[in-house]
Amino acid sequence: MARRSIEDTAATREAILDATEAVMVDEGYAAVTSRRVAERAGLKSQLVHYHFGTMDDLFVAVYERSEREFLRRHLQAVTSANPLRALWELSIHPQRTRLAQELTALSNHKKAIRKITARVIEQMHSINSAFITKYLEEAGVDQARYSPMVISYIINGVSRSLVSEEALGVEVGRSEVLACVESLLTEVEAQHRARALTPA
Repeated sequence: MARRSIEDTAATREAILDATEAVMVDEGYAAVTSRRVAERAGLKSQLVHYHFGTMDDLFVAVYERSEREFLRRHLQAVTSANPLRALWELSIHPQRTRLAQELTALSNHKKAIRKITARVIEQMHSINSAFITKYLEEAGVDQARYSPMVISYIINGVSRSLVSEEALGVEVGRSEVLACVESLLTEVEAQHRARALTPA
């Protein structure tokens, strides 16, 4: 019975976190209320406060869970055979990027969220820079011209801009930006492959 109770509690907490994320992605963080989250999760609104106390506590829990999943996916991307493309594809994912944008927007109003946001961004750029550096070295790319940290910022910034504008229905320039990124990725990939095939 005790184990079933623990499992039920864990399942309820996850359902509330899932519902909160869904509301944030679909309607924005300002739409998150205990009633709205409970409706989305198919639960009574009292359960939201029972499991998370305040709405600030709920937002922190959502962010901390999101951070763990983000870092897991991020490490998976940067340790892949082609970290630049993997990072780009991860960053351009609409749902994950929209959630990150809502959490960042929320951080302007919540001090606890702001601290998590700063930590996540710093971790992301540090991880990116380390693995991009290695990849560019293997490809023989001039890092004085293509700074790994700058590439990390470009990937993060351009992808967020594209996702935001797509959500607004903005199409102007989108195909050109995607084509430019694809061209750059293909160029570096070809250089990396050619370098790998060249005898030492």
